[in-house]
Amino acid sequence: MPSFPSKEWAEAYCRELNNNPNYARSGKGWVWPILFKVTKLPKDLEEKFGGKKPGFILKLNNGKCEGVEWYDDSSEADAPFILTASFDDWLEIITGKINPLTAIMRRKLVVEKGNYATIMRYPIAALEMVKTAQKVGLE
Repeated sequence: MPSFPSKEWAEAYCRELNNNPNYARSGKGWVWPILFKVTKLPKDLEEKFGGKKPGFILKLNNGKCEGVEWYDDSSEADAPFILTASFDDWLEIITGKINPLTAIMRRKLVVEKGNYATIMRYPIAALEMVKTAQKVGLE
C-alpha cells in the first residue's frame, strides 16, 4: 500500500477513481484539474520533503482521471482549482471522519483557487472521491 502523500499514492488514487462507476456518473461535467496541497507535515515527512509542501494535480475530466502530476514542492504548481489542508486534516477527510464539503465550510480544507459554487455543485462526486481514497488507504 502506498503512503500518503506520495506519487505512488496519487497514481493509485487516479487508477481507483477510474474504477469507481459512481464517481464516473457523479463527476460528469467536472472538467478541471485539481491541485491538492499538503501542509503541516509530521516530523518524518517534513524531513523527507525538506520542509516543502508536497502535492499533486489530478487531471479530472467528466468522471475520469486522465493522469497525475506529482510535486515534492507544490508551491510553484498551478491548476484551476487548488485545495490545501494540513496532513492531519487530509487524514480526517480521507478516512471519512469529516465530509470534504464540511471541511471546506470549517476552513480545514481551504479552496485556495477556484470557484466555491462550482465545487458545491458536485457533492456526490466529492464523497465518491473520499470513498475512493479510502480504498487506496493510508500507510
